[in-house]
Amino acid sequence: MSLLEVSGLEVSFDIPGGELHAVQGVDFRLQAGERLGIVGESGSGKTTTILALMGLLPPNASLSGEVRLEDRDLLSGGERGTDDWRWRDIATVFQGAMNALNPIRTVGWQITEPMVVHGTASGPAARARTRELLSLVGLPPAVERSYPHELSGGMRQRAAIAMALACQPKVLLADEPTTALDVVVQASILELLARLTTELGLALVLVTHDLAAATATCDRLAVMYAGRFIEDGPVGELSRGPEHPYTRRLFAATPDLLSPSAVQSIPGAPPRLDQPIIGCPFAPRCDVRLDRCDHERPALRVLSAGRRAACHRAQPDGDSGSGSRAPGAADLDLDLDLDLRGGRRADGAVPVPASAGLAAAGLAAGVTADSTVLALDEVFVSFPRRRSLADIARSRPRSVVRAVDGISLRLRIGEMVAIVGESGSGKTSTAHAIVGNVPASQGSVLIAGRSLAEMDRRERRTVPRRVQLIYQDPYESLDPRMRVRAILEEPLRVNRIGSGRRERRQLAGDALRRVGLDPPELFADRFPHELSGGQRQRVAIAAALVMRPAVLVADEPVSMLDVSVRAEVLDVLDVLRRTESVAVIMITHDLSTAAHYADRIAVMYLGRIVEEGPAAEVVAAPRHPYTRALIAAVPGADRLAAALTLLPGEIPDASAIPPGCRFHPRCPIALPECSSSDPQLSTIGADHAAACPVAS
Repeated sequence: MSLLEVSGLEVSFDIPGGELHAVQGVDFRLQAGERLGIVGESGSGKTTTILALMGLLPPNASLSGEVRLEDRDLLSGGERGTDDWRWRDIATVFQGAMNALNPIRTVGWQITEPMVVHGTASGPAARARTRELLSLVGLPPAVERSYPHELSGGMRQRAAIAMALACQPKVLLADEPTTALDVVVQASILELLARLTTELGLALVLVTHDLAAATATCDRLAVMYAGRFIEDGPVGELSRGPEHPYTRRLFAATPDLLSPSAVQSIPGAPPRLDQPIIGCPFAPRCDVRLDRCDHERPALRVLSAGRRAACHRAQPDGDSGSGSRAPGAADLDLDLDLDLRGGRRADGAVPVPASAGLAAAGLAAGVTADSTVLALDEVFVSFPRRRSLADIARSRPRSVVRAVDGISLRLRIGEMVAIVGESGSGKTSTAHAIVGNVPASQGSVLIAGRSLAEMDRRERRTVPRRVQLIYQDPYESLDPRMRVRAILEEPLRVNRIGSGRRERRQLAGDALRRVGLDPPELFADRFPHELSGGQRQRVAIAAALVMRPAVLVADEPVSMLDVSVRAEVLDVLDVLRRTESVAVIMITHDLSTAAHYADRIAVMYLGRIVEEGPAAEVVAAPRHPYTRALIAAVPGADRLAAALTLLPGEIPDASAIPPGCRFHPRCPIALPECSSSDPQLSTIGADHAAACPVAS
């Protein structure tokens, strides 16, 4: 008998003008110790399914179907009946640990609370159980007295997992538990979830838009689209031979660190769930659809033991009908002609045409394809840390955070350089130093040969025309009270670009077209909240491009987007640099993305670049132990050399950088001299350098 059985789960929401059918007939079974991954684009119904299983739907939701845990029907008791089993039998780990944890309560108090509420433990027994849980998720006992804001992102997420395990549930629901976490923390969280299911016999449901994370962690995979499961089965079978065209497209849109094949976005958008869907919901986006797909919705059929798919082409084992075979790779034509996209030529060179961006920025004169458009020379950025009351009482001096600790970098026209590293390595501080948001305490930032620090006030006003920053979260950079047209026209008006309103409107429309929002009239009069996540990020890119800059600094531009939208946005940046010679610095913790899109990769650790070189070479032959650890943390990296191991511990505080090699406390191959000798970047090959005495 299954531990958890979901049958015919339906969820709809009453909205102005009708109903939104968010979940439409979902059913699955889960055994103890089994891990099920649910993947799909934003809006497919993944999170709503989790909320329904937890009994946490809002008042305007209607729920039907059956959810059985062992021999009990969990939905029969209504909203009040959920108190008997929520957290005791089924618990959840929410997407943002900071949102799940109470900021004014200690971590220990929050882990103890569900035990007291549900009567599983109290007093000394509850506190002992709390310390046991902290140890189980790899946190020191002192965390019990800490507040959430005093912990790193990875520690907060581990604390949220400990809280979910407080009452010893049988099923754990994890809703995007690693979104926006760096690759090392993500790997440790996923490893922890996998280990807990084995050690405690938990059944795990992992909801994520990261297909690589799901395939590396789970036993089974369910692909969700338009509120339904459209394919499910064992991870190995699904990844080797997906039957549904949407599943194939998801895999094609996911960059693979070890595969040279191009990444392709999924055209179109999912259907609206507040309107009737006729035929197959994926048909408008499917390039192998049949005539019947437009008017007949395919049922989720059993193809083989443990394998189902909802596609008219997919046939059960042993049934091979003419014209109805499952689509192969040739049917989907997933290989891109990179020359048509303006991509790399057969010889690996990047074509660099004349750039309108260079001319508009006043950088075109004397500039060639190999010219350096941006240079960082021994740049330092430091911040004084605010002293606590205890520090003031003890007359302790104010410590200094060395966020950027002497980095040098060159960016050529039309080139994309990816800066990768863990959170706290100084990537974002570097980005803000480049655009002048924070001053460099030492060193220089050179834009087309001119030092940012030496520019007078009038010249500094021209910097936005040359260098623009794309923020990680478009909600932070787009004014929610302004329409898209006003957002794009404002910098033109402030910088006195354009002879009048008509010309500014034309420039704003051109910027929207350049990022694929065409025709611009469909988007210009909308507010940011009326756009999808991918559309908002495209508007953020258009707001940066409207000034026709020569350099774009993209700070984690896709970390919060699902896999298909992520590919769309990265394609926009890729085409811009190849067709308009816009140089791009992409800050990311995703090495797979960097390997597929960047020309060069600079690996940053605790304020310094520890390895730099051609993207393909850095990934295929990493020289620094930290780079190897980052690669080992990428989901699926177990296919690499066995010597690659997960990185222990977390990145140190930038106000207390270790002496000698700053990486040596975590380095698996540290030598005795590493604790006293501070290695500098040294050349180890053509255009490849590393700061490690054992690099070869």
